[in-house]
Amino acid sequence: MIVVFALAVRFSFVALLDSDAMARISTLARAGTAAVEFNAKGFAVNEASYGGFSLHTKSEGLEWFDHRGRLQTRRGQTPAASASPHEGAQRFESPAGVVDTYTLLLRDLRGAPRGYVRASEVYNPASDPARALDRGLFAGAMLALIAGALGGALLARSSVARVQESYERLREFTADASHELRGPIAALAGTASVALRETPDLSPLTHSRLEDIAKLARDMRRLVDDLLILARADRSMERELFVVGIDDVVANIHTRHGPAAAAKGVQLAFGGRHGLEIYGNPDQIERVVANLVENAIRHTAAGGDVEIWWTADQHRLEIVVRDTGSGIAPDHLPRVFDRFWRGDNVRSADGGSGLGLAIARALARRHGGDLSVASKPGAGSTFTLSLPLRPPSLG
Repeated sequence: MIVVFALAVRFSFVALLDSDAMARISTLARAGTAAVEFNAKGFAVNEASYGGFSLHTKSEGLEWFDHRGRLQTRRGQTPAASASPHEGAQRFESPAGVVDTYTLLLRDLRGAPRGYVRASEVYNPASDPARALDRGLFAGAMLALIAGALGGALLARSSVARVQESYERLREFTADASHELRGPIAALAGTASVALRETPDLSPLTHSRLEDIAKLARDMRRLVDDLLILARADRSMERELFVVGIDDVVANIHTRHGPAAAAKGVQLAFGGRHGLEIYGNPDQIERVVANLVENAIRHTAAGGDVEIWWTADQHRLEIVVRDTGSGIAPDHLPRVFDRFWRGDNVRSADGGSGLGLAIARALARRHGGDLSVASKPGAGSTFTLSLPLRPPSLG
């Protein structure tokens, strides 16, 4: 907008300057005709009269020509003296500068052509008002752009600060609320479990209801724990870094999820280099891999396979979890890591909260890594966890 405005001002100003300059030299040319006195030989110029018009001899000039275009006399600054006269306006450059001319045909009282009068004005491009305007507009535009950029940066910083403050408050509220809810939920689950254990003579309906309460309490506890992990995912890891053995992580996952995979008829396979170690939070790294394995088992039908293998170079560790399950539709892939998002094909089939993959990516990024997915419907999915051997905070 600033550039468009500057160009509009510039073109309007230049057009006005050209119009004023042409109006002045055309008036000067008419003044030159007023100084002409016709005679039998042609005409003579009365130097004492220019029709009341003053001639600026340093920048303006008048030239008179006979009907054959031969110069008769001139006054003032006339760099166009060697040029043949042509009726109308002209502009050209000369050693003295840019020259604007305006030529009129001289006619006697009977209307016969008797010669020409040419008015000219010379100006130096270095002192051209248009150039001065260009410099002013350029400086003004730069100042406006700088001021706009600074103002925009300050406004953006202020807006981001307010958003960040709101986000921090929301995160603190989520963490506080999740922490406070753990106690009542644990009490609810414990009460239901004690009632089931100490009153075996309950009616089948009451027994079923207490089991539902205990199950829902466990689900709520897991959801609250997930929310607490997400709320704390951006905190510094300086006090949480330990040496994590990948063999131990894999062994724990096999112990925890092996029975569930066997009960469903899913083959669980592990493979990778032994003895690998990285720095990080052991519980969180195990939670990331466990979420991926649990997700793979959930979406793999009986007779399918879930494979977990890991490799490392001098800088990074990669853990790959591949399944032969139902796969993910291409339009769903960009959203699989969104919080609480679940594909329509699994909304009613699984019991997940829609936070597992979101938590996995959040914890991976907290360790300076990332989590990616590749999938085709009907061909299974492959999740790749990439982690630095040493988080950025350790250099």
